Amino acid sequence: MKICSYIKAECAASKYSFSYSTAVVSIPIFARSFAVLGIIACSACVSVAPKPDTSEVPKLFYTLTAEIALSRHEARVAALQYAAAAETNSDVGFLRRATEVTAECLQPSLTAGVAARWIHVDPSAVDAHRAAARAALELHKIEQSAAQYRVVLNTSPRGTDAEFAVVETELATADNIFGARQVADRLAESFPASEPALRMQAFAALRADDPAAAVRTFQAALASPSAALAPSGGAPATRGGAPPTVEEARSELTQGLWRARILAGDAAEPLALAKALMDRDDTAENRLNYALLLLAAQQNSAARAQLAELTLDPESKPVALRLLGLIEFQEGKMADAGARFAELATTGKFLDDALYYLGLIAERHEDLERALRLYAQVQSGDNAVAALVRAAAILRAHGAAPAAEELLDQLVDEEPQRAPEILVARARIYSDASDVPQAIAVLEQAELEYPDSMELRYALASTSESQGQVAAALHVLKEVAALRPADPAALNAYGYTLADNNRQLRVARKLIEQAYAAAPKNAAILDSLGWVLFRQGHGEEALPYLNAAYADERDGDIAAHLGEVLWRLGRRTDAERIWSEASRTDSDNHLLKATQLRLHAPIKRCIDYSCY
Repeated sequence: MKICSYIKAECAASKYSFSYSTAVVSIPIFARSFAVLGIIACSACVSVAPKPDTSEVPKLFYTLTAEIALSRHEARVAALQYAAAAETNSDVGFLRRATEVTAECLQPSLTAGVAARWIHVDPSAVDAHRAAARAALELHKIEQSAAQYRVVLNTSPRGTDAEFAVVETELATADNIFGARQVADRLAESFPASEPALRMQAFAALRADDPAAAVRTFQAALASPSAALAPSGGAPATRGGAPPTVEEARSELTQGLWRARILAGDAAEPLALAKALMDRDDTAENRLNYALLLLAAQQNSAARAQLAELTLDPESKPVALRLLGLIEFQEGKMADAGARFAELATTGKFLDDALYYLGLIAERHEDLERALRLYAQVQSGDNAVAALVRAAAILRAHGAAPAAEELLDQLVDEEPQRAPEILVARARIYSDASDVPQAIAVLEQAELEYPDSMELRYALASTSESQGQVAAALHVLKEVAALRPADPAALNAYGYTLADNNRQLRVARKLIEQAYAAAPKNAAILDSLGWVLFRQGHGEEALPYLNAAYADERDGDIAAHLGEVLWRLGRRTDAERIWSEASRTDSDNHLLKATQLRLHAPIKRCIDYSCY
């Protein structure tokens, strides 16, 4: 199951299929500079005090070895050294540095320990409590995270409302979207009269695929007196960096409410209101907002018409072309999408996106040389890592394994904060090449380096299951669910794997229903619920969930499940249509191919032996 969809920013409660998504979010590639290492080393050698302070020796040793480890891209070693030095250190500046290093090295358990030491030394340090809150959220320790954020909100020199804007941004960018939503709920309970708290809670619920809850909270935020009387100190700054005006803050809340209502199944009135606003004030912003709402309502043709109008405006043209290209790519209209992205490239805006999708289209057409050229030109932006990973996959699959290895090594070095994702993709490349032992070795080594990464655990479970080691996969997923009992993604992954292997179907359904209660519009969870119902013999009951999942995300796994249920119910024409649609955009999907082959095989046998 893909983790992210192409247009929406929300993540799916993926069934941990660790294929790299064509919309995987990445950060610009950068190379670290370690000149500071020379300064540290020299400062240790410049002079010798007559009576050295032996208490400084461990700190100096740990710091020096940690910086050396950083220069060698040994994240775990560097974080461990800084954490060890922090255990008895009372230097606030050093504790800040240790917290930063452990966080940047993706070691939240170590960050939590260092932040606790920092808080012990200086209980009033707001940044220490913030670091503790972030680490707890990464570890899905919701109550701890909320408790630390409460301290931040109550003691920040910015003031509570202004600090809410910072916390909202942190929760919005957290990988753990379900945990972020739960933290937002806890904070809203602690600040019941705060419009910024309601705003944060509403957007968190929307990102976490619970639009009905978001509707209620958006309505409460808009009804709040503070939302009507003054600029919202709790709203993030506008693109220009200035605090939003009252009108801007209310407009954003209103757009959020309309989107939430549409996703909750109540589309008519919000669309009518958005169209009336556009007709009354025909700005590019209002037209774009209307088009985005139409997309949320799955009215793609109407959305395309609005976006086509925006292409006539030079300032809006790049945004409109990008969206049109994404829509057409999703729909499998590769020629149209290619034309959009080619035109987008001529505008000089979103160039990396244009190059990446043109590379994907070239790859679909098996023009691999052109795909490699295009991927190599993607320098930054949301798809930089994905482009290089796909380039490495092409190189390895076509006899250039050493070049692929070199590219992946370079990518891990240059994108250290994306290392788990890159290592998962590397394992997938090996797995696709039928080198499963090497894939497992990569993942096991990566787990030693990043022991808190859920992404790596899911990938290891997926790889084990693909080799028939179902018990081993279930063991990993059961452990994850025990560690994160309120995490819909963990519950869904464990429940789906049980259901997919026809094991403990009642337990599987209970787990998935718990996930569904928390994120009722999540495509992966909807797919899982439909699949477990089918496994229990309730094909007709499964269809609404599978149809809803497929309507939201045209993913090959979902298409395979929906098509099989339709096939078993005797609706073979509908099944073939779904598979054909999905094959245009997810042609490499293993489950989709395997499902069609398995279900078509009896027909072929009958034809061969004239049993019809």
